[in-house]
Amino acid sequence: MSAWNALERSSLFQRRSQTRPILFLLEGEGSVATVEERMTSIYTVSRDDFYDHQRCPKIVAVKAYKAYRYTRGLPEAHLVRSVEPALIGMIGEQLMTLGVQNLQDREIINRIVRRFPQVNASLHLKRIVADSLRGMKEIRETLQEQYGKIRIIGKGEGRHPDLACTVQPDFIAFSTRRKRPIMVEVKETTSEGSSDVFQANFYNGVAERFGVYLLGKRFEEEIPAVSPTLIQSAAETLLVYPRLGRHSLVTKTFVPDLDLIQDVWKAKELGFKGLAPTTDCGQDCPHRRLKVALPEGNMEPLPPPPLILSEGVVESGYNLDAEYQVRYARSLLPESIRRATFSLDEGQAFSARDKWRDWLVQTGRLDRKAVDIALDLEKSMKLMRSRPDTERLLRSMKNELEPWKQILKKRLKTAAPTILGRATSIYPLPNGSARFVRMAWKRWQ
Repeated sequence: MSAWNALERSSLFQRRSQTRPILFLLEGEGSVATVEERMTSIYTVSRDDFYDHQRCPKIVAVKAYKAYRYTRGLPEAHLVRSVEPALIGMIGEQLMTLGVQNLQDREIINRIVRRFPQVNASLHLKRIVADSLRGMKEIRETLQEQYGKIRIIGKGEGRHPDLACTVQPDFIAFSTRRKRPIMVEVKETTSEGSSDVFQANFYNGVAERFGVYLLGKRFEEEIPAVSPTLIQSAAETLLVYPRLGRHSLVTKTFVPDLDLIQDVWKAKELGFKGLAPTTDCGQDCPHRRLKVALPEGNMEPLPPPPLILSEGVVESGYNLDAEYQVRYARSLLPESIRRATFSLDEGQAFSARDKWRDWLVQTGRLDRKAVDIALDLEKSMKLMRSRPDTERLLRSMKNELEPWKQILKKRLKTAAPTILGRATSIYPLPNGSARFVRMAWKRWQ
């Protein structure tokens, strides 16, 4: 009997009926999203949009046409998706971090089950863990031969201001045999996706052009660290397929120039209007599979709506750096401390502030003023109230938003909170947010 079978027959993996709750979809098997439904946002340009544009610009337009009409009157996160593929993806990430540590199978499975108790309730998930565990053994041996010791540092996030989008590789790592940082993307799928390499190229391009921030609690050269650290350099992306026992290192970059960026935006904006860009397509062009024939048209590309609102926020004098640092500081605090600092009990709140202030400034390397705001309810509320609301931004940026109003009609006003939410998740940085916005705005003028 194998070690895995012994574990599976033990109380560690008790067999129960399978459950499939409904929530949302990430990468993993079981996706039910059709090709039309893969447009993740109508207010940003994603790597999927670039991938589709390379296949045919009309694909972008048709997807935009369908997404705009399908989501009219609905929240932007509108797709019906299954939780299990998302859970599979998270299990794969955990197996990657544990798999490079040379732990015993039983210890890895124990940790997986403690982190994801749903595994015990699903034979399907248990089989995935078993397949992934076997695959990670093969991957670990090969990685050690090729790259030496791999240290997963932590989570990463990159931001592309001209696209109004973020990239979030699963991990940032370094190896003893390579100088470049390595972004790790775990694919818990049963086959290699056609767009996986393009995704890696895109990640490499964002890291080289704008950088990727190391976030959260982590170890850097065996020293605990929590501060947001920018890594801007030539980077590589390691695609890892635990269930297949395969991996591949992608070193090429995809860095779109402004002309291409504006072409993709234009295709998307034409789709919203029920039009498509002019192309010279053959009968076998992949856009014909979508079975939607839009009349061809043309227009000037418009700046992303989140960028327009961000420019308005900067013009108002609001400090986006402070917003980022306050939000980040609070994310580092334990839940009990966050509750205490927002407590009406001044004695309890003062004690918590006094204890954590120095740690956030010294270890987190955050601005003391931002830390003081994060640890004080009144100051936090004052900062929130000082940020211009959507009504004010719609007035102050009225001329810049007018072309979008012609496209979105009344939806522009109802979607403004969503667009502002996008803006405040993309454009605030630990430092230099205003310049980040202004440089992007200048490129679009």
